Amino acid sequence: MAGGGGGQGLVLALGGGGAKGLAHIGVLAELHAQGIPVRAVAGTSVGAEIGAFFATGMPIEALQEVATGFDWIKTLRLFFPDLPTGGIASGASIMDFLTPHLGERRIEDLEIGFVAIATDLETGEQVVLDRGSLSEAVRASLSVPGLLAPFRIGARLLVDGGVVNPVPVDVAREHFGGPVLGVAVHAGARGLSKREMQPRPSGEWRGRVRQLLQQPWLGPADGLRIWLNEQLKEPPPEDVEAWGTRRVLDQVIGIGQAQITQLRAQRYPPDLMLTPDVHDIGMVEFYRAVEAIDAGRRAVQDRLDAIRKLSSK
Repeated sequence: MAGGGGGQGLVLALGGGGAKGLAHIGVLAELHAQGIPVRAVAGTSVGAEIGAFFATGMPIEALQEVATGFDWIKTLRLFFPDLPTGGIASGASIMDFLTPHLGERRIEDLEIGFVAIATDLETGEQVVLDRGSLSEAVRASLSVPGLLAPFRIGARLLVDGGVVNPVPVDVAREHFGGPVLGVAVHAGARGLSKREMQPRPSGEWRGRVRQLLQQPWLGPADGLRIWLNEQLKEPPPEDVEAWGTRRVLDQVIGIGQAQITQLRAQRYPPDLMLTPDVHDIGMVEFYRAVEAIDAGRRAVQDRLDAIRKLSSK
């Protein structure tokens, strides 16, 4: 494995959290702006994706451009229901998105150290992907259960690394040493609260849904069309909780990840942990990249003195 084995710079442990994880771009951008080097990244799920882009040498400006280029239609196309292969989406569109950016690169050839975390669906074991195809490692780590189909690498059928290690601080230190800066963006990373669980205002959503229903490519997806029409109904009063199936699942996953992260942090503490304020960004709201990136920047700015001290070790 090339890169990251020693020398000056931080080692980042970037966690999973869907669109919340776009805050990782803001963290990287602000570290770069402040002249604080990063020599290696261990990533789970979206943290693996963003870490992989960074590890290829993609300029921060280009990474931000890729993220902010996603509108809500492009986002939905990534997860458009296709063949029933263990998830709502097969993940083919994800690979179509990753391949132009990551190409045929192999992890062991990267100049910046990189590993991705996945979970073996059959055994429940953590799988650290530290060699082989970069795009395949990212695709495996991104396999959110129920949303994206599991991905096979060799003999292993892999799902999202967040199932076992939402913020891979321990893997980062084992592979690259320290100092380790963790970035937690999963639901509940800042503590579960009533504020986080409140339904979002629906006016903006309903306008987008009406536009979406006019798209010709939506025609074959009758089930999705029915679901979208449901979103046009009047929202419940503000004092009534709206717990749909997807929201319940997201909340349960968030609770589990918060507990796992807390337990792992007690045993394998990072030198510093950042928790960008992205609590109200939904898991697939990738069109809110600007908000997430800004939150990542603020998280670095709020702890800049501590990060500078850490990077000088």
